[in-house]
Amino acid sequence: MLYHPDKHRDPELKRQAEHLFNLVHEAYEVLSDPQARAIYDIYGKRGLDVEGWEVVERKRTPAEIREEYERLQREREERRLQQRTNPKGTISVGIDATDLFDRYEEDYEDMVGGGVPHVEINKMHISQSIEAPLTTKDTAILSGSLSTHNGNGGGTINLALRRVTAVFYATVGPLVFYLAMQQLIIRPYVRAQKEQELEKQRESSASDIAKKKQEAEAAVLLMQESVRRIIEAEESRMGLIILNAWYGKFVTDNSRKHERAKVIDVTVPLQCLVKDSKLILTEATKSGLPGFYDPCVGEEKSLKVLYQFRGVMHQVLSGDTESLRIPKQCKSFGQYAYALTGHFVRYTCSVIFKCKISKQSVTYQEIDSFGHVDTVTMTC
Repeated sequence: MLYHPDKHRDPELKRQAEHLFNLVHEAYEVLSDPQARAIYDIYGKRGLDVEGWEVVERKRTPAEIREEYERLQREREERRLQQRTNPKGTISVGIDATDLFDRYEEDYEDMVGGGVPHVEINKMHISQSIEAPLTTKDTAILSGSLSTHNGNGGGTINLALRRVTAVFYATVGPLVFYLAMQQLIIRPYVRAQKEQELEKQRESSASDIAKKKQEAEAAVLLMQESVRRIIEAEESRMGLIILNAWYGKFVTDNSRKHERAKVIDVTVPLQCLVKDSKLILTEATKSGLPGFYDPCVGEEKSLKVLYQFRGVMHQVLSGDTESLRIPKQCKSFGQYAYALTGHFVRYTCSVIFKCKISKQSVTYQEIDSFGHVDTVTMTC
């Protein structure tokens, strides 16, 4: 147990370990309870806070929650199918109620049922149509109708193909106007709104970020001794050693000049996760890993790792929610390694040489899959 208070003699480390140990214990209790875990998976941490904010009955079982979710999914698929086929139908019925309001003067008293007004249906019409989109412009329409009048009936079935076309000037004019509005007004406005929302989100979560940062720094301090032992074991068998690792938002040449990299050093936390010369991360945001925190709330993040395996240095770049497994099985000169995780993910695996590491930066040269040599400098 890395965070067990009894494993640390220093009073400050013992206090930090006790705090982290309580968090781990709370997470263990939630994951061990099937009902609490189902509520957490759907509603998050607030769903577990039943003091003043109950969002679901405690009596509901995970099976019932799954059934409710599947029912909503079926209803959603049915609505989507109806929107695609656009079914339309009409039914019209003609009723002859003359005898009810204006009876004939002949005497029907002697006839059976003569005293009861006679109401009859003298005509009926039923029509139905459905649409089947073939392409973005072509739509097939199938329609049919049945009708009857005074005992005589008939019906029709029609199959039509509808194609949406437009006159050139009627298309180009609105398109040019839309593109101008998009570039001059809409995009700047949306960008400004997004920046304002990100700023508000940062301000509202500033205290939470500071707390997460403090917990991450405390976790890194507690990992130092374990990481030292792991590195010694990996060096003895020329295994996996994390040289440097960064997590956050990286700035590229195409980024705006006033943007700055928002990354944190996660070398120690990643090395602590190495087991038997392997590092395996599942499909989940990496900000929840021990020793990690979110340095740029609301922005796209990545994990960049520079590692050594069998005496050769490599680097891997992975998205925030993508799974990661290193070392990757790469061919010579850093051929691209691919992994299928429900969607197509590409990892860049390059052979690194002439690497110079300092406290402020890392400068190295790499050979990509096309044999090109690039010099890369990462500032911490």
